[in-house]
Amino acid sequence: MKALIVDDCQLTREMLGFAIQAEAEIDYAVNGEEAITLVSQAIAKGAYYDLICLDITMPVMGGLEALRKIRDLEGAGKGGRATIFMITASSSPDDMIEAISEGECDDYLTKPVIGKTFKDLLRKYNLPS
Repeated sequence: MKALIVDDCQLTREMLGFAIQAEAEIDYAVNGEEAITLVSQAIAKGAYYDLICLDITMPVMGGLEALRKIRDLEGAGKGGRATIFMITASSSPDDMIEAISEGECDDYLTKPVIGKTFKDLLRKYNLPS
């Protein structure tokens, strides 16, 4: 599995990476702009991501904007579509509703992310856990 973890919080990146490190080749980014660059490079190589974990609130470019751009890049390519989990510390459902209905994310995690919850979500989407 090829995965991209995008979060401005180092602890969250490390925790998610630790949960899948045995089953995945993992790239990391700290904002949406870095994520777009990595996704563009992967698509150019024909090495699409299977999983992208994308924080909603980040500096430079937030997760919702990055999500839309990632889906546009995937649509322009000839490869697959990543499973995208949005990550939020917000208790408001509005961001998640927007991400799922308009941004085309597949599911979401709330912070603090719990390893078991993340692994359950991976199994739900038939991804290695």
